[in-house]
Amino acid sequence: MKNATSPNLNVTMAGIQFRSPVGVAPIGAHWGKGIKDPEIYAEVNGEILLKHARAGAGYIYIAGAFLKEETIDKLHDRARPEGEHQFPPDGMSTRAIKTNTAVAPYGLEGMYFIPSPFWLSAEHEKGGVLAKEKLMKILKKKKPEDVPIIANTIGMGDLPDTWVDGAKRWEELGADLIEVNVSCPLPTTMRGAVNDFFQKSFPARFQGVLIGDNPDLVEEITRQVVKAVNIPVGVKISVETGFPRVVGLAERIRDAGAKFIHTFNSAVGIAPPNIYDRGKPLWPFMDGSPFCMASGSFLRIPCYRDVAAIARFVPGLDIAAAGGFVLPEHCVEAMMLGARLAQLCTGVIEQGRSLIKQSNSFIRKFMVEQGYQSVEEFIGLGQQYIKYNEDVDMMGGKVVAELDEEKCTKCGRCIDNICTALYSDKGKIKIRAERCAGCGGCMIACQSDAIKLVLRE
Repeated sequence: MKNATSPNLNVTMAGIQFRSPVGVAPIGAHWGKGIKDPEIYAEVNGEILLKHARAGAGYIYIAGAFLKEETIDKLHDRARPEGEHQFPPDGMSTRAIKTNTAVAPYGLEGMYFIPSPFWLSAEHEKGGVLAKEKLMKILKKKKPEDVPIIANTIGMGDLPDTWVDGAKRWEELGADLIEVNVSCPLPTTMRGAVNDFFQKSFPARFQGVLIGDNPDLVEEITRQVVKAVNIPVGVKISVETGFPRVVGLAERIRDAGAKFIHTFNSAVGIAPPNIYDRGKPLWPFMDGSPFCMASGSFLRIPCYRDVAAIARFVPGLDIAAAGGFVLPEHCVEAMMLGARLAQLCTGVIEQGRSLIKQSNSFIRKFMVEQGYQSVEEFIGLGQQYIKYNEDVDMMGGKVVAELDEEKCTKCGRCIDNICTALYSDKGKIKIRAERCAGCGGCMIACQSDAIKLVLRE
C-alpha cells in the first residue's frame, strides 16, 4: 500500500482519468474451453477481470460484439456468401505454445496462439450477447469506482453498422470508452482470407486486420461509430500495418473523430516445424500448423516505433501502447515515447498479475527517484531527442571502446566476431584504438559488461 508521500499514478487519456497507466489486455475469455452457460461465463470471466483491478490495473478491458437483427440481415445482403462451417460440439477450443528461443529474463521470447476453429460469425456472436451483458453488470457492480471500462467492439464483414451496434450497446451498458477493433490477426488464418483482402470482398464474419489494413474502411467505420455514441472512441490497429503507413492510418483515424489509438494487437505468425520429426507441427495434439497469432517480447520494437511515429507526426491523438512489455521499465519507455497507457499481455501470462503490482510500484519509485511530481511530466519526454538521421551528431571519430580487464572473463566472444579492432594477446583481450569505429558492436557481444564506449583522450 502506498504511503501519504507516494506519488499517485493518475493519467488522463481521451478525457477520461485512469488511476494508473498500467492495464491488461482482454485476455481471459479467449482462453480455455468455451463456456456455453451465460451465467457461468460472466462469473468466471468477471472474476478474472476483477482480479486484474484488485492487483492494481488502471482499467478493465473487455471485448465483444452486439448485432441487431436488421443489421444481420443487411450484413448478409451485402457480404460475400460462403460454404457452411460448423463448430465442434463442445464449443471453441484454444491452444498456445511458447517459442523455442530462450531469452532473458524469463526464458520466453513469446508465444503462438490459435483458437480452433476461429469462426466469429454474426450467428455465433448472437449467442454470446447475454453472457456479455451479464459480465458487464458484474463488472459495474464490483469494480472500483476509479477503474474505467474500455469496451472493444468488433464488427462483421465490412459493414460499419456492425461496429456501430456494438458501440451503442456497450455505451448503454456503462462502458467509459469505446475501442474499434480492426486489428486481430486471427481472421487471416481462415481459408480464402488472402483473396478476400485483395478483392475487398468479405464474408459475414469478423475480419480483424483484413479490415484494419483498408484505410478507407477504417476511416468510415470510425466516423460512424464516433457519430453514434457520446463517449470517447479509439481504434485498435495492427502491427501488420507497419511504418510509415501507420502514420497515414492514424491521421485518418484522428480526422474521423477518434480520441485515441491503440498500438497494437498481436502479429500474424506461424509456429516453427519440429526439425527432429520431419517438419511435423510443434503444436500438441494438432495435426496441422495454421497461420496464427504471434505475441511476445519481440513486439516491443515495432510498438515503440509506432508509438513514437504517431506521437511525432499525428498530434491530437492520444496513444495506448501494447506489445512485448515484460518488465516494468517497458511501460515507462513506451510512455516517454508518447503513450498514455501501457497494456500488459504476454507479460501477465508469463509472470502472473504480480507484474501489474511490480509495474505500479516501479513507476512510483521511479518518479520519486527522478523527481517527477506526476505521470504527465514524463509522457512524451523522449520525443525531443527523436531526430532525422542527418541531424544527429554521432561524434564520429571521437569515441572508442574501452575494456575493463577485471570484469573481462576472457571468453573470446568479442574477438570471435566481426570486429577489426579487438584481438587476443597471450590470452588477454586487447583493443587497437586506431581501428575502432566506436560502433558498440563489441558491447553487444560482451556478456559481462566489460566493454563500454568512452570519449577518446
